[in-house]
Amino acid sequence: MKSKIRQYRKSILVISLVVISTGIYSATQSSLMDVDKIEVVITGGDRLSQEDVLKKSGIELSQSMLSVDSETAEKSLIGNPWVEEVEVNRNWPSVVSIWVSLRKPFANAVTSTGVVALIDSSGIVIERTSKRSALLPTILVEEIGLPGSEITNIEMLISAAREVTPDVNEWIEIITPVATGVRLKLNGSVFVDLGSPNDFSVPLKDLKAVLGQVELTCIQSIDVSIRENPVVVRDSARCN
Repeated sequence: MKSKIRQYRKSILVISLVVISTGIYSATQSSLMDVDKIEVVITGGDRLSQEDVLKKSGIELSQSMLSVDSETAEKSLIGNPWVEEVEVNRNWPSVVSIWVSLRKPFANAVTSTGVVALIDSSGIVIERTSKRSALLPTILVEEIGLPGSEITNIEMLISAAREVTPDVNEWIEIITPVATGVRLKLNGSVFVDLGSPNDFSVPLKDLKAVLGQVELTCIQSIDVSIRENPVVVRDSARCN
C-alpha cells in the first residue's frame, strides 16, 4: 500500500513539473512577452541616427523580452568610437530603452606626416579625416592610433586648446608642444609662446589684446608667458 502511495506521489510530481515547464515555455513563446516598443534617446549630436543605434544594438521588435541581452547590446554600441556612454534597459512588460551619449569633437589632432583626426576633450580619437575642421583648434601630436584609441601625453595641449576662443582660433594654425610649455603658430608664421601656466586663459587673453593692437605682417614672435607683460619681436624684413 505504501509503495503505491509513493508511486502515486511521484506521478503527481512528474505531472506538476511537466505542467510548470510547459507553462514557462508557453510564457516565453507568448506574444505577451514580446518587445512591443524600443525607445532610443541620443544626446550630444546627430552623428548617429536612431536606425544606426537600433541596428548596432541587435534588438528587434517582436523578439522575446527574455532574449534581450542588455550587456551585449551595450558592448556592441560602445564599440562605435562616436559613442561615449550607453545604457540599455528592459522596461517590463514590453519596452526596451536605449540611451546613447555621443562624443563631442573637441580639436583636430595632426601629425608631422599629415595624419588628421578628430578627438574629444579626453584625447580619444573619434574619427580620422582628410582635412581639419576650421571651427576647432588644431594640436600637433606624435602619433594617431585607430578610432577609439587614446592619444596620451597631450594634457597640456588640451588645456591650452580648451581656452582658445573662436575669434582667437581664427589666427591660430596649430598648437604645438615645446620644452617651455606650449607654442602657437599663427597665420603668417608668427610664433607665440604661452609657457606652461596653470590657467591658459591668462596668456591667451594677453595674446588677444596684442592681436588687436599690432599688424602681424611685421611680427616675428610674441611671448605672453609672463603675465600681463607680452614681448613682441619685430622683423623689419617682413614688412617689405
